[in-house]
Amino acid sequence: MENKTGKYFKYAIGEIVLVMIGILLALQVNNWNDNRKIRNIEQLLLRDLRTEIQSNIVALDEIIKSHSSSLDAIITLDSVITNLRQVNRPLELGRLLGAHDYNSTFDPRTGILNSIINSGKLDYISNRELRYTLSSLNDIVLDTNESADEFSKVRSQFYWPLLGQFYDRQTVGRFKFNREKIINSSEFNWWLLLAKINRKEGLVEENDLLKTLKEIIELIDSEIKT
Repeated sequence: MENKTGKYFKYAIGEIVLVMIGILLALQVNNWNDNRKIRNIEQLLLRDLRTEIQSNIVALDEIIKSHSSSLDAIITLDSVITNLRQVNRPLELGRLLGAHDYNSTFDPRTGILNSIINSGKLDYISNRELRYTLSSLNDIVLDTNESADEFSKVRSQFYWPLLGQFYDRQTVGRFKFNREKIINSSEFNWWLLLAKINRKEGLVEENDLLKTLKEIIELIDSEIKT
């Protein structure tokens, strides 16, 4: 009886061990399948993000070029006023005034990024640095746009009303732009100083954002499986 009991006991232990091994193997297979599904989803998210961010890089690059042209025009106008010199060609002053006034805020495409964040799928992205940068990107864009928003606000409140002072009435409904007035205007000189400071700060922030977007592309590329 003792031998039979021992055999039954060993048999029962063996059965339990086999069952536990089976359960552990099943759990491991399930975990492997779940992880594989998550990694597949991650790859799809990364590819969609790459497309969206690449389009934002192109858009931001155009804004930077526009704002760089604006800064160049501001510096040239400032030189004209500082040196008290005339602009030889009438069209040149008009071109400079138009170019220095360029201003655009960066309005990125964020549909995919916001969808990932709002759905909780950001955790599917395994690269910790990439995940953190993506979660902070919307705030970075808001900070970057502050300079352009401020430029737009001051331009509408100060520069555009000031611009009307540089036109002389000729006849009813006809005005002529007076170059002497704008060159000798202390208010316009103050506006150029403010615009130059704002534009320089904005370009630094915009180039920093462009660098961040390109770094995100590099991180994504390092995670995408070809």
